[in-house]
Amino acid sequence: MTAESNPMQRSKSTVALLDAYDRLREGKGSATDGKLSVTNVAREAAVSRATAYRCPELLARFGEHPRPAKAKPKTVSGNAELRDAVNRLLNRIVMLEAALEGKDAEIRQLRSMLPKMQEASS
Repeated sequence: MTAESNPMQRSKSTVALLDAYDRLREGKGSATDGKLSVTNVAREAAVSRATAYRCPELLARFGEHPRPAKAKPKTVSGNAELRDAVNRLLNRIVMLEAALEGKDAEIRQLRSMLPKMQEASS
């Protein structure tokens, strides 16, 4: 039984993130500008952005519901575009670091199983 199938096993941060996501989706956010983003969901839930990016249930919700189209500002300065690009890249780095951490844990687990498997085969 997974944490997703049993809400009682969800961590407090997961519950807070999913509640914050729902609030922002309904336009009832209070700690942010109301834009539906992982960063704003993390702020609404009072958890770190890294914690939000490590929450597969939250990321799945972003995948399920397409974001509304962003209206381009009439005047865009080069600095704003650069800041947006940097923020997108930083968010991607956080996601990749979380994925790498998960893969490293899986490798450690498999390596710990290797000696036992070698003993069983001899």
